[in-house]
Amino acid sequence: MTTSPTTTSPMTPLFEAVDAATGRKAALAEAGLIWNSLFLNDVRIGFRSEATPRVSIVIVARGARHMLAWTLYRLAAGQALAGVPFEVIVVDNASDAETRTLFARVDGAEVVLNDENIGFGPACNAGAALARGPYLLFLNPDVDLMPGALRALLDTFTEFDAVGIAGARLVFPGGVLQEAGANFRDDAQTTHPYGRGGADAFAPEASFAREVGYVSGAVLMIEAALFGQLGGFDDWFAPAYFEDTDLCVRCHQAGRRVVYQPRAIAIHVENVTSARRDDVERLLDRNRARFRERHAAWLFGQGPQRTGFATRDHDPWTLRVLYVEDRVPHLDLGAGLPRANHILNAMAGLGYAVTFCSIHGEREEPGRLTRDLSTRIEIVEPCGEAGLRHLVQERPDYYDVLWVSRPPNIERTCRVLHDLGLTPRDVGRSRIVFDSEAVFALRGFVTEALSGAPAHGPALARACAREIRHFAVADHVVCVSEAEARVLRASGVPNATVLGHALTFRDDPPDFSARDGFVFLGSLAREGEPNIDSLDWFFSDVWPLLRARMPDAHVTLVGAVAPSIRERLSGEGVRILGRVDAVGPILDAARVSLAPTRFAAGIPHKVHETVAHGLPGVVTPILAAQIGWPDGTGSLTRDWRDPAGFAEALASLHTDDALWTEVRRAGLDRIRADCDPTRYAQTLRRLCEAPTFA
Repeated sequence: MTTSPTTTSPMTPLFEAVDAATGRKAALAEAGLIWNSLFLNDVRIGFRSEATPRVSIVIVARGARHMLAWTLYRLAAGQALAGVPFEVIVVDNASDAETRTLFARVDGAEVVLNDENIGFGPACNAGAALARGPYLLFLNPDVDLMPGALRALLDTFTEFDAVGIAGARLVFPGGVLQEAGANFRDDAQTTHPYGRGGADAFAPEASFAREVGYVSGAVLMIEAALFGQLGGFDDWFAPAYFEDTDLCVRCHQAGRRVVYQPRAIAIHVENVTSARRDDVERLLDRNRARFRERHAAWLFGQGPQRTGFATRDHDPWTLRVLYVEDRVPHLDLGAGLPRANHILNAMAGLGYAVTFCSIHGEREEPGRLTRDLSTRIEIVEPCGEAGLRHLVQERPDYYDVLWVSRPPNIERTCRVLHDLGLTPRDVGRSRIVFDSEAVFALRGFVTEALSGAPAHGPALARACAREIRHFAVADHVVCVSEAEARVLRASGVPNATVLGHALTFRDDPPDFSARDGFVFLGSLAREGEPNIDSLDWFFSDVWPLLRARMPDAHVTLVGAVAPSIRERLSGEGVRILGRVDAVGPILDAARVSLAPTRFAAGIPHKVHETVAHGLPGVVTPILAAQIGWPDGTGSLTRDWRDPAGFAEALASLHTDDALWTEVRRAGLDRIRADCDPTRYAQTLRRLCEAPTFA
């Protein structure tokens, strides 16, 4: 099909892609080597037999023996990495005799030999009729599925509601993006593959899952039952072209969704079995006309028409959010970022189309980027002010909600928009939300008090006034606790709304006897942060006292850690794990958490998280005040100015089963009340959707 231009990204690609023509030549050469190696070395392609396959892979072949061998070889070699049991059904549409010699070297696949070329759609239907799996994957004979792609496609049916069809991220050999889903426009071309020709296959525009108009039949997964209900591919489009597009539209019309899954990556050589180009163009023109005759009224005659950048979206009613934050908010980074992580994932769970824009940070490997974030979120990072400017200019009138986190980022965003002659309302057309994340002036006030510097109420008031000077343009100002809401309201912000954390809790966390040791959870990546100050104090003033009371005491530190800090904090009984992918098992193994924070703003996610895991701890008064729970609710509160008292509380909680059990029970009760995900989602919807006068 003809192509559509991709959007551009200011980020540098992660690798240097080879142009599609050169990549195609390399793939064809490799396929020839594979074909000949099979015969030179008398090697067979074997598929493992599966008694109950989850997926039936249907491949329609028509000549192009080298590429067919390439596809089957890659598929068989990657069976152990697919992540799901599958079977293979090959329907051969009257290939030449030499191509058919390959089938004698294929074990474990069902091969159907047609006497004539019945066309792509009818051959797919014939293969589907033999399938045993509840899901069908139609796979072109010039495709190499990357590790886990099959599992990712299958996961799509549970990650989204009402999914009928899932498609892959298609990449040309050599790394140029071929297609990241596709949509329709009311023009002569009608069908528009998204992102085609992009030099960066991992560009943000191609790296988030979303509902699309259609996906390519080169890699198309569908529920077998739905395929039967829809009557399969329509023979009206035989021998080829637009039968996959037609199937996707009929899937939409049946009330099911078509979803692009970026985690399913596939190399697609494209057009290796096509007839002469003149014949291809003739079939495209004929079937495009048939497709429009059938579906134009349904596609273009209802709902608001998508224009400009919005043509990339299938659903014109989706709420679109631009979220601006320091950096990609992973749970293991601390500094308020876990809270942003919860907000973003909750937005994705509500079905919002979210674009995340980072002001700082370094670009991460794509495989790590969404380790704890929904793949439904478009992540543009690192962006900076130049990147934010580019994004706003590229996507005018696109976003419904502008959500900016932290006063410094609010300042930067307003400055960027002012320089462009815009206001926040020009970006967030229906809602502007400024998230204070934490009242930074409070942190500075407490830090100065700790250091012995003068800390006066009028100075705090002036600092708060500077911090909130842009807040008046926001429909909502969000903060993390009722204590900070009171500070904001006293500073002249009447529309402050509390949005803390949303957490689930375990019904049966390990009990006292199954646990041992202490744990600290938080980022240790930068000097001068509250976590570093707190541990320096803890190991200097508390740890010697605790070890004197409990000689075998041991503590585990979890979170990203700088080498110099790791070296300084290392010692007997201290285990420094650094960043881990799954913190749950570590929290389940520990008996007591510790949070000896001396200065901070916001609300301590680490305390909520440990309590939600059924792990009580000891905290300082500043954290207890931020959370707003009384002493003995999830944690014991002890002043950092009393190291002996802090050590005694840790020892008592670690050795007294009855005390430990009561503190944990009270904490779990408050987590249920304060961090309920359902109530959290309702608050988020009021912020983003409800009329501001409600």
